[in-house]
Amino acid sequence: MKKLVSAVMLLSLIFSLVSGVGARGAAAAVLPKLYLNGIELQSSVAPKVVNQLTMVPLRVVSEGIGFQVDWISPTVQVGNGASKIVLTLGSSTAVVNDQEIELDSAPFAESNTTFVPLRFVSQNLGLGVEWDQQAQSVHLYQSSDTNAGNDSGSSADGGNASDGSGQTDSGSLNPGGNASNGENGGDEEGMQVNALLKAIDFDGINSVYLPYDGTMGEMKTTLLHSPERIVFDLPNTAFDAGFATPFTNLVSQTGEITVDTHVSLQKIRFSLFSDKPSTIRVVLDVASATNYEVLREPGAIVVRVLDPIPGEITPPPTANPDPSTGIYKVVIDAGHGGKDPGAPSVIGKYEKEFNFAVAKKVMALLDKETRIQGIMTRSTDTFVELDGRVKIANDAKADLFISIHANRAASSSVSGVETYYTRANSKAFADIMHKHLVKGTGLKDRKVRTANFRVIKYTTMPAVLLECGYLSNKNDTSVLFTDAKQNQLAAEIVSGIKEYLKLN
Repeated sequence: MKKLVSAVMLLSLIFSLVSGVGARGAAAAVLPKLYLNGIELQSSVAPKVVNQLTMVPLRVVSEGIGFQVDWISPTVQVGNGASKIVLTLGSSTAVVNDQEIELDSAPFAESNTTFVPLRFVSQNLGLGVEWDQQAQSVHLYQSSDTNAGNDSGSSADGGNASDGSGQTDSGSLNPGGNASNGENGGDEEGMQVNALLKAIDFDGINSVYLPYDGTMGEMKTTLLHSPERIVFDLPNTAFDAGFATPFTNLVSQTGEITVDTHVSLQKIRFSLFSDKPSTIRVVLDVASATNYEVLREPGAIVVRVLDPIPGEITPPPTANPDPSTGIYKVVIDAGHGGKDPGAPSVIGKYEKEFNFAVAKKVMALLDKETRIQGIMTRSTDTFVELDGRVKIANDAKADLFISIHANRAASSSVSGVETYYTRANSKAFADIMHKHLVKGTGLKDRKVRTANFRVIKYTTMPAVLLECGYLSNKNDTSVLFTDAKQNQLAAEIVSGIKEYLKLN
């Protein structure tokens, strides 16, 4: 019997908008329009494109979905009773439900309006995001269970991945395309629905079932690369009103199914790709180039995802020493610095001081290792942009990347250590480093987690971000600012590096 794997709502689709745009203050070629649930948001201040990131006015978006915005200089607090977000102007960190997160770009105020990165809005206000290329507009879609924050630290990413040629697999979602008025519905603008998709099921083995009512035409199949995806477009098709998944958001009409029982198939994503003509797009995310076959049954399409193509499985990146010297390169990133102090502690010191102190101690130990070359992203109390840290690691062709941080929370009772990774090829490294982080601090184990921190997402080698404790907690702070404990932590970080590199 088929095993139905539950679908979950896609939290956000991440993208960059206009390229070639300079820093804030430079004139943008296009100012995108902003829509919420299909209605253009009326604001005296339009979204801005700053350093190729879209920044949106926080208040108009937040209040549009029922969040209250309070300005307590220099912080902005956003909440709806159940969730609370605290941002600080000029700071690249925010606190979401007692969890500190890193932003792609610091919020800034202009014309009495606070601007924040669009990706932050989508992830932390529970909004789906789509970019309409033709109309040069941003569409935000509110889920029925909007909830800011995520205690697990994980976030969806990559729903709109490109193959490097500019081709994407998500499309532009337009509200109102979910017609269910029979086989041959349509309107004077050209929308036509000949089939209604009833469900998307995965049998737990290798088959994706697409049952439908009506007449289904020939699917268009596209193969996309980097990452590998198999894309199916169902023509003149809309979602049935009784679509058989927890598919509650019929406004944004997106969702995904996570697969963990197939050698290659990792995720099934789906969306209303177009409403003129009505087209549903189903995307199969696969680990490598994979064989498949499409079968037509009465009232259903079956896609069988077979084994990966021989020789096409690409192993995850591993650490390889310089062939001429046998030396590994390890980048040590002391988070924050200079004008960005990071989190304040309960004893008046700042996170940047702890991060830098431990990073220097790690470097001193690495200098004694004959097989490891340590590289610091900053050697003084200076500010280095996130992309600058990434560039240092990538340009050096480093084998490993470690970013050292400390955390903070609104509640002083929150305590413990966390290790974050983003890409699958960093998971084994994160597991090893977290074991040593717990041992080095002696603090509560808050587990290995995933997050889309920029420095561990865009580096090309196995990369982790260590949250070594909470500076809002008195006990954690006393541990982290003790010289002996910093020495112990540094020694454990080096032990973790050596364990992963098999140099013990």
